[in-house]
Amino acid sequence: MFRYPKGSIVKHKSGETKGEIVNVFDQGDAPTGYYVKWDDGNHSYHLGKDQCWANVDRPRMHSQPSAK
Repeated sequence: MFRYPKGSIVKHKSGETKGEIVNVFDQGDAPTGYYVKWDDGNHSYHLGKDQCWANVDRPRMHSQPSAK
């Protein structure tokens, strides 16, 4: 099982840059990788050890508005 599901809001451990997990690459014995869309519009691939939850009180998920 991977730590951050698709849609999770994370921040990079090097600073306050926040982003959304766009894709998860769970490769068996290899470390899980995450493709992240950052708030500044950039996209990049990172291992889980490079990320942490954006809010330490509880995980946050990106949610789509209801189609109702």
